[in-house]
Amino acid sequence: MKNILLILLLAFTFQSFGQNNYRIEKSIWNYTKPSEYISRVDNFEKDIKTGEDYVKKQNDGTTLSTDDKILVSVAKSDSIQMNLVLASYKNNGNIERFTLKGYAEKLGEYFKVNPKEDNPKNIVTVKVSQLTIDETKFYLISKTVNYTGQNYSYTSDYYVTEIQGKEFSIAAVYDNETDKQKIEKSILESTFE
Repeated sequence: MKNILLILLLAFTFQSFGQNNYRIEKSIWNYTKPSEYISRVDNFEKDIKTGEDYVKKQNDGTTLSTDDKILVSVAKSDSIQMNLVLASYKNNGNIERFTLKGYAEKLGEYFKVNPKEDNPKNIVTVKVSQLTIDETKFYLISKTVNYTGQNYSYTSDYYVTEIQGKEFSIAAVYDNETDKQKIEKSILESTFE
């Protein structure tokens, strides 16, 4: 009997190890970060500042949201600006204005031209698709930039949906197949309560 209880306790421990729960209004998002990734709990201000600087540089009339709530930021332990995941939620004004699908399409159009690409040798590809994560409909805006002269590319994935009247998004950036698989798995296996 003691062995059965010990096995059940260990199974529960291994199943929940690394999983964190994040509140989005009255919903709970359960997320397990990829292996070898670390939480960036002290970098939220830096992430926000980076976003503000980027929007200002674009000089295209775009404004920055002022009500973002960052839930989690994780990065590969040996990387700060690449191979990372950031999840947040904010007011759903854009979804109300354009619908979720319309907003995803607008984001896709925006990502095609931003950041401004001055080198014609670089290839930018943007794809908008619909997918389901734990019975919740998301739109995925995926942007790949291929620096052909440098034999280097990276992909930015932006998952967006509406939860409890809020825009919930997960941004992921990666530059290799191994990290892509780890990041996608962590996102696609997340759950909602």
